[in-house]
Amino acid sequence: MDRGRCGKIHTVKKPTRASARAASCFEGILSFQSTTCAGRIALVPLILAVALGPGAAHSQTDDQAADEDLPALETIIVTAQRRDEDLQDVPIAVTALDETFLVRHDVQSIEDLSGFVPNLYATNSVNYGAAPMSIRGIGGANGGGNFFNDEPVAVYLDEMYIGRLSFSTSDLVDIESIQVLRGPQGSLFGRNATAGALLVQPARPTAEPEGYLRLRFAGHGERRVLGALSGPLTENLLARLAFGYTDVDGWGENTFTGEDVNGREDKTVRLSLAWQPSTEVTAELMLERSDQEANPATINVAPVAPGQPSSPFIRRDDLDEALDDAEYSFDEPSVNETDATNAVFTLSWKLGDATLTAVTGYRDYQLLGKQDSDSTRFTLFTNGGAIDSRQLSQELRLSGNDDNAFVWTVGAYHYGEDTDVVFDINNFQGLFGAGTQARFDARQRLDSWAVFADAGYAFTDRLSLTLGGRFSTEEKRFDNKQTVWTIGESIPLPIDLGPFPAGSRIPGGAAVVDPPVFSSVADFDNFSPRAVVEYELLPKMLTYASYSEGFKSGGFISFGLSPAFAEEEVQAFEIGVKSTLFQRRLRLNAAGFSYDYTNLQVRLPVPTGGVTIDNAGAARVRGLEFEGSLLVSDRLRLDGNIAFLDTELEKFDTQQVPEDLMFVLGAPIPLESVNAAGNELTRAPEISLFASLQYAVDLGKDFEGLFELAYRYQDDVFFLETNQGRNTFKGGSANRLDLRFALHPYRRPWDAALYVNNLNDDRTITQVTALGSYPNAAVSPPRQYGVEFTYRWH
Repeated sequence: MDRGRCGKIHTVKKPTRASARAASCFEGILSFQSTTCAGRIALVPLILAVALGPGAAHSQTDDQAADEDLPALETIIVTAQRRDEDLQDVPIAVTALDETFLVRHDVQSIEDLSGFVPNLYATNSVNYGAAPMSIRGIGGANGGGNFFNDEPVAVYLDEMYIGRLSFSTSDLVDIESIQVLRGPQGSLFGRNATAGALLVQPARPTAEPEGYLRLRFAGHGERRVLGALSGPLTENLLARLAFGYTDVDGWGENTFTGEDVNGREDKTVRLSLAWQPSTEVTAELMLERSDQEANPATINVAPVAPGQPSSPFIRRDDLDEALDDAEYSFDEPSVNETDATNAVFTLSWKLGDATLTAVTGYRDYQLLGKQDSDSTRFTLFTNGGAIDSRQLSQELRLSGNDDNAFVWTVGAYHYGEDTDVVFDINNFQGLFGAGTQARFDARQRLDSWAVFADAGYAFTDRLSLTLGGRFSTEEKRFDNKQTVWTIGESIPLPIDLGPFPAGSRIPGGAAVVDPPVFSSVADFDNFSPRAVVEYELLPKMLTYASYSEGFKSGGFISFGLSPAFAEEEVQAFEIGVKSTLFQRRLRLNAAGFSYDYTNLQVRLPVPTGGVTIDNAGAARVRGLEFEGSLLVSDRLRLDGNIAFLDTELEKFDTQQVPEDLMFVLGAPIPLESVNAAGNELTRAPEISLFASLQYAVDLGKDFEGLFELAYRYQDDVFFLETNQGRNTFKGGSANRLDLRFALHPYRRPWDAALYVNNLNDDRTITQVTALGSYPNAAVSPPRQYGVEFTYRWH
C-alpha cells in the first residue's frame, strides 16, 4: 500500500550488527567555494572525474563481486522529481534526513535544521510563530513581520503546501523524513520556491502491527513524550495514531520579573489512514491537530532609555555578559499561542502505464501574539496581534514511465487562502509624549492557479534530457484599515497640530489618523521553465547541468496603505556530480550554482514601528557544495558538509537610518538615501560546515554502544541589506559541538541515550530584527544535557 512518496531510506546490503548502527545515519555533505567560485564551478565534475575516475571504475567491478555481508551505505529514495528515485540518480541538490537522523540530532522543528544542510540558515523564533530560513542566501523577510508576504522556501507537509511561516516552529512528531531541495523548484513544486523546498513526510501506516514510546528528559526543564501505534484495522485498511507532548520551562531568565523565558508547551496528535480497495487504487487520509504556547524572548542589542537619544548602531557594554548568562530584562510579557488543524487526502489510481494522483489539502491556523518591542524594563514600545488563516489546495498529477526511457508528469494546481490580521503597535514616546497606538486591520484573499509538465528522455544508457515548465497566475485581493489614536495626554504642543493649537495638550484616546479602508487587487503571471542534461561520466558517477527559473509573487504590506510590491524572479544555473565509490562505502556529491535575481524582495524597518517590503533591482548568488559519507570500517562512519557562498546586491537604491544620528526610540526621523549595490545579502554565511563521526562499540554479546560527535559551523551574517551596524545588526560565527552515546541491546526492543547539545556552550545571535529601527536579537540555546529512552514493539 506504500505509494512511495517521500524520503524512504533502504539498506541495500546486510551489514554486521556493529555496523548496522553506524550505517543508519544517512548522507552527510561536503562543500567548498571561494569568492572567485564562479570561474571554478565548471571544473567540479572534471576534477572529480579525473581524481576519482579510476577508483570509480574499479568500484563498479568490485561491486559486482562484492560479498553481500560487507557493510555498505544505504540507498536513499527521494521524490524530488515527483517520482521514486535513488538520490544518486537525481540531477538536483537534495539532502534527505530520515527519522533516525532527526532523533539523533534532536531536530524538534524546522528551525533546528540550521547547519545540517549545506547553505541552509534558519533562525530562532522571535515571535508570532516565525523562524525565517534561507537557502543559498535567499530567504523570506528577516524577522517575519509582514504577515502576507510569501516565503521563497516552500514547505510541504505530506505533499500539502503550507503558506507563510506558520509551520516553521511546529513540533515535528513521528516524522519519517525531511527532504531539502536546494535551488529554484518552480517547475514541479510550484508556489514561491525560488530558494528551494522542504518536503516533510509524516510516518505512514504499516501493514504489520508496530509502535513505539519515546521519553526524553533534559536541561532547561524539558520533558518530551512521543509515540505511535500502527497496523491493520481490516484486510484493506491500515491506520497509524501518533502523538507528541513537549514541555520546556525555558532557558533564559527575565531579571525584571524573575520568570523563565524561551519556554514552550506543544501538543500534537495525528491520525493517518490508508485504504487499498484494489491493486490499482490507494487512498490515504492524514488528520492532524497541534497547539503551542510559547514565550520566546529577544534581547536589546543597543542601549535604550525613556526620552534619551541613542543610536541603534551603538552596542550595549554588557551585551556579551547578558548573552553568556542568558539574561533578559523586559516589562511586557511575551506571548505566542498557535492552533493548527491539517487535513490531507491523497488518492492514487493506476491507469495502465500511468498513475493519476490527486492531493487535497486543508489548513486552519490561528495565532495570538504579543511582544515587548524595546526588550527593556521600560514601557516604550510594544506590539501584539492575532492571525486567522485558512487555506485549501488541490493538485492533480498524471505521470508515466515508458520502460525507464521516457518518464513524464503533467498536472494542474489550485491554492486558495483567506488571511485576516489585526495588529497593534504601541509607541509610548510618540506624538509629543502622548504616545500612540496604531491598529492595522487587514485581510487578504488569494487565488493561485497553475499547470505544469516535466518529461525526461534517455537517449542512451548514459545520456538523458529533461524539460519542464510551470505557468502560474495569481490574484490577491487586499483590504487594510489603519487607525491611530493617542494613549495618554501629551506635553504642551510646541506648534499648532490640526485642531490642537500650540500650548494645548492632545487628550488620550484622540483619533489622529482614521482613513477609509484601503482596497486593492494585484495580479501576477509567470512561466518558469526547467532544462536538465544528465550524463553518466563513469559507472556510478552521474554528472548534470541544469537551467531553471523561479517566481515568487508580489503582494501587499501589513503595515501601511501602499500599492503592491513587485514579484521576484530568478534565473539559475547549476552543474553537479553524484558518485558512489569503493563498494558503496563512499558517497561524494558536488554542486556548483549561479543565480541572478530580479526584483528581490527585502524587508526594511520603519522607525515608528512595523516593516515594509521593497524590491532590490538585481542580486546575484554564486556557490559550491560538496556532500559526502564514508564507511571507514564496519564500526566507524564519517559524514560531513562544507559550503561556501558569495552573494551581492547588484542594484538597490533604498533608504537607511543615518549611522551618526542620535534619536529617541519610536520618534520619526529623517532617513537618508543610499545605494546598497555591492552589499552582501542577509543571512548568507560565506562558509558553513557540518561534520559527524560515529563509532560503534561491541559491549559483549548483549549490547552495543554508539558514540557520535557532531560539529556545526556557520560564518557571521548581516541582518540589514544596507550592511550597517557591524556591532549590532550582525551575527557572529556559530560553533556548536554535540555529543551522544546510545546503548542498543541486541535482543531487546529498547534503547537508551545520553547526550549533550551545544557542549561548548556557544551563544550566538541568530537573528536581529529592527523594531522601531532599534536591534532586538534572538539567541541560540545554551548547553543542554539530556537522557532519552525508546521502547518499540512489533
